[in-house]
Amino acid sequence: MKVGFVGLGSLGDGMARRLARTGFELVACDINPATLAAFDEPGARREADPMAVAEQVEALCVCVRMDADVKALVAGGALFKGLGEGGLFIIHSTIAPELAKELAVQAKDYGVGVIDAGVSGGSPAALRGELSIYVGGDDAAVAKARRILDAYGKSVLHLGPVGRGMQGKLLNNLVSIANYGMAAAILDLGEKLSFDREQLRQALMAGSADGFALRAVVGLLRPEGAEAMRQLLGKDLAHARELAPPDDPSMAALVQAAESMIARLGRAAAKD
Repeated sequence: MKVGFVGLGSLGDGMARRLARTGFELVACDINPATLAAFDEPGARREADPMAVAEQVEALCVCVRMDADVKALVAGGALFKGLGEGGLFIIHSTIAPELAKELAVQAKDYGVGVIDAGVSGGSPAALRGELSIYVGGDDAAVAKARRILDAYGKSVLHLGPVGRGMQGKLLNNLVSIANYGMAAAILDLGEKLSFDREQLRQALMAGSADGFALRAVVGLLRPEGAEAMRQLLGKDLAHARELAPPDDPSMAALVQAAESMIARLGRAAAKD
């Protein structure tokens, strides 16, 4: 299968490299010339124009940052026209579930199948083929995408029709952001109690408080990357809030902790 991959950022780069290393005929694409030039995977082709990629491949994977980026890429259906009858559009970007559904309806007019496949795990996991992937789509489209998803995923869960993949990913991200917020808060509280912040973090990781959030929160709160992270996680939180009414007890508990992390990132960014 000839596969295109649009979006070679921190996660997309690892996913695209994994496809090339597992035998797919790959056309890699990014609108940033420096990012595209840095993609030096042997055997892969590079292309700056997503439309040109669509016209060359059977399946097109997308891993760009924002909903608006996905909409711009699709260009009112022009991208689906380029893919053509029998093509497959795989959304790895974390977008609103409703947008994924809208794109699937639009793509159907061109004979293109759409799946939403939210991913979790990071670039190193992608290179090892160990991502967790939350998939939405009809059975035929998911079956067609299975070889691609299996290349970089160790857990590939088909959760239902288009939109369910994004819902699953947003639930994953909501609890992750809430956990980051709790981790940052406990370290802030420790500092107020005159603990050394890093010594306390190491102590907590040696006990039942240990978890991914405590291990990752130091990197997330570095001033130089905090604003970009605030925008990205803020977008995910905004989408997640649409999954249930704000007065739902489960949603309220998660959102409060997640909002504290977004605020904490804002304070960190102000120090940059």
